[in-house]
Amino acid sequence: MQHKLTLAIILRSITFWVLAGSVLPFYCILALISAPLPPRLRHRLIMSASIYFTFLLKHIGHIKYTVEGVDNVPVEPAIFAGNHQSAWETVVLNCFLPQCVWIMKKEVFNIPFYGWGVRGLSTIAIDRSKGENAMTQMITQGRERLKHGFWIIMFPEGTRLKPKVRKPFKHGAAKLALSLNVPIVPFAHNAGYYLPRNSFWLYPGTVNVVIGQPIYPKSEVPAEYTHQLEEWVHGQLDKMGS
Repeated sequence: MQHKLTLAIILRSITFWVLAGSVLPFYCILALISAPLPPRLRHRLIMSASIYFTFLLKHIGHIKYTVEGVDNVPVEPAIFAGNHQSAWETVVLNCFLPQCVWIMKKEVFNIPFYGWGVRGLSTIAIDRSKGENAMTQMITQGRERLKHGFWIIMFPEGTRLKPKVRKPFKHGAAKLALSLNVPIVPFAHNAGYYLPRNSFWLYPGTVNVVIGQPIYPKSEVPAEYTHQLEEWVHGQLDKMGS
């Protein structure tokens, strides 16, 4: 899918980023003053930013979205896992999924202002330099987040990829799901066509999101569980042409 950069897109993109950036100081302060609140209430307050950003994406950037399969989301917390193409999914998924926490490297917590918000969202912090101990950290914190009623969201590719680019999934989501004894709920989307990675420009269109039925492991081998997930996500992306 090829986009032509027009004057309208340039103006809409500049307007979006100015309006989005203007509220960041407010949410950084909100993250600080809401620290004493219960985790889920604090999370809901800070994540209200997603509603605002999604509004801007729709009405300024002209990027809408459709969701198929919301009824596949089980009642009990589990792990969401899917493809990563854009900054779009880190914002808009929060508008229609249950309360989710993300997994980030611990260094992010030390970034002034931004780190406050990350910490306030009960984000799981891992030290990648610890090797296998990083997985232990993820399991320990993940179990605690599930007890608080949070879901966990992961991108097994490990980085943002352009549409139609494939990369083998890492085994972290499978290992975490097996350790916590919860299923993986897969999702796929084509947001990379409308807010491309590392791009300032917002291209109008409709992002398609598909949520699949929970995937339960056919074995206790993480690689096999990962293959189940990867096969479903890539199959959906192929159908989307993404």
